Amino acid sequence: MKLRDLILSALFMALVAVVTLVVNIPIPGTKGYLNASEVAIFLSVLVLKDKRAILAAGLGAALADLLLGYTFYAPATLVAKGLEAGLALFLLERTSLPKLLPLGAGALLMALTYFLYEWGILYRDLAVASLGLVPNLTQGFFGLAVALVIYPLLDRALDLNHKNL
Repeated sequence: MKLRDLILSALFMALVAVVTLVVNIPIPGTKGYLNASEVAIFLSVLVLKDKRAILAAGLGAALADLLLGYTFYAPATLVAKGLEAGLALFLLERTSLPKLLPLGAGALLMALTYFLYEWGILYRDLAVASLGLVPNLTQGFFGLAVALVIYPLLDRALDLNHKNL
């Protein structure tokens, strides 16, 4: 692994954690919170383009949960955010779909993963678990939109298309 790749990996893991820590709004009823992690997660998928994005997404967001005192969400976050990045990467690598669709599929999987965790493990109450669906979907698609706006600028700034750096 090149030093540049290692630095970018660490940077995106930290970025996911910091963005999650800085922008967090409690969701009444679920004991969870809205955050801007998807912006950094989707940027990591688009920039890193490999399994390092899965680690940055899962570990960075789970670390933020732990630091914010949402320890009961950290295991679900590790899985939900890792799956989100993983599905988006898988679809980006194996299809020619516009970036919006693979990232959107990742956002949907993240929301579904949290729903299943809240319903089946955390609360065991369908009504309470359902309260988190709209905020999680909103968070996912907001993050997707912002990431798609920022990515072209970041791509040029990092000169990502030139692998000889």
